[in-house]
Amino acid sequence: MPIWTLWLGAVLVVAGSGAQITHRASAARALRLLAVLAFAAAAVGAVTASEFSLPLLLTVFVAIAATIALSVVTSDPKKSVASRRDAE
Repeated sequence: MPIWTLWLGAVLVVAGSGAQITHRASAARALRLLAVLAFAAAAVGAVTASEFSLPLLLTVFVAIAATIALSVVTSDPKKSVASRRDAE
């Protein structure tokens, strides 16, 4: 089961990135939150499985780190305080 939840999480990450690119921030946040929950479920499944799988657990942690990195990279750039003052 953890393999399927990893694939589900990957699809959610891609959908969240697509939503972020099309300027749907709330949908992107929701999809990425669901992806992290899927990755967490995969981690719990990997830890509680009858046979402990270190490679699977490492894959889950890499997937979570990649999700966070992709969220940072595709997020809208923040405006500095000085540029906001100039805009007013």
